[in-house]
Amino acid sequence: MRLRPLICALALSVAALAANALEVKKPYLQLGPMLGHVGATEARVWVKASEKAKVEIRFWRADAANRDVTVKAPEPSSATDFMTHVTIPNLAPETQYSYVVLLNGKPAMFPPYPSFTTAPEKGKKGVTRICFVSCIGRNSHEPAAAWADMAARAKFDLLLMLGDNHYADSTSPEKQRPAYYAHRAVSGFKEVTSRVATYAIWDDHDFGPNDSDGTAAGKEISLETFKQFWPNPAYGETDNPGCYFRLTRGDVDFFMLDGRYHRTPNKAPEDGKKTMLGEKQLEWLKRELLLSTATVKFLAHGSEWQSHGTKDSWTSFARERDELFNFIEEKKISGVMLLSGDRHFTGCYQVKGRFIEATSGPLGSKNYPTKNLPEMFLNYGEGKMYSIYEVDTTGAEPSATLEIYRAGDGLLEKRKFSWEQICGFEKIPPLPPSPPTPKK
Repeated sequence: MRLRPLICALALSVAALAANALEVKKPYLQLGPMLGHVGATEARVWVKASEKAKVEIRFWRADAANRDVTVKAPEPSSATDFMTHVTIPNLAPETQYSYVVLLNGKPAMFPPYPSFTTAPEKGKKGVTRICFVSCIGRNSHEPAAAWADMAARAKFDLLLMLGDNHYADSTSPEKQRPAYYAHRAVSGFKEVTSRVATYAIWDDHDFGPNDSDGTAAGKEISLETFKQFWPNPAYGETDNPGCYFRLTRGDVDFFMLDGRYHRTPNKAPEDGKKTMLGEKQLEWLKRELLLSTATVKFLAHGSEWQSHGTKDSWTSFARERDELFNFIEEKKISGVMLLSGDRHFTGCYQVKGRFIEATSGPLGSKNYPTKNLPEMFLNYGEGKMYSIYEVDTTGAEPSATLEIYRAGDGLLEKRKFSWEQICGFEKIPPLPPSPPTPKK
């Protein structure tokens, strides 16, 4: 008599195990969601499913939780390793929305669900906080502390990733994809990018081999992989491929530049045509700068702009850099500031006594401190670091305040720049020369 209940119990257990086995085989959310471009009326989300599935985003206003809307994504396929971008349309400016990813009609996430706030309307004056990082690290554990610190400590409106976003050192998707996946699985990265608009350009290690340029074999494939991973608002122009684009947030413009796809080799002689950006991208940048009505304009690039950099920087392309700087001066374009990465330390310069440049890093890579350089007025060479600009255009005189953070230590320095300094009318005293290294 006791045997029958035992057999029934075993049968139920086997059935449950079988059901669980079937459940494991169902599509699941492997990575993401990661916010990409968030404008005043739309948002873009990156999602990676484990296999083919119907991907949707259900979203709702924080003040109207019972009025949710569902939008469908292009169905992910094996060609993109089941990655897809979802565009959330018809949003209201400066409004908070929550969202959840659905796979085959069911939530693929656990609550509490992430939320984001849409951008202000174009041209609206306000306060914008911009985090910018570079040199993420070869291994995913290297930036983990910085991502966790960033998620817990600092609040910002958008995140700019300025290159070396992984270190595959190849144009092959078979090498790039695993490098991306490892970094996107880090919990701090997931927390930050699920709620903050995230934008990216590349530098050498995530474009191709070290110090790679426009001669790199497979660069077209590298660009296609980049597009799969980053839901930016644009990628180059119709007749000129690349990862560059312009982004407007309120009263601030960002010109995100591609310093690799069209780049002449660093060691090429200066023949009047040697180029970092390529002719068409440079024309685009000049044209867009003239069209910009934003008070503050950031030029973001993977390589440093300063005059005493490495051979893999604008130092090797001084003619083209100075042509751009002269254009800005001649056309009386005000409020131009420079962002960069690559160097594995964090520093600030007043380039040619005119343009304020902030280079931020490394988020996870090994540090390479530098001596004080002639245009440099800030220099931090130890630890895993990220930087934030707070731009305020509400007052009679706009300002920008730089905050430099180090994982585990918090805020290292807070430096406010006046409009006179931003426009180059007031000189910033450089750091004193570093003492010579003692001979052994």
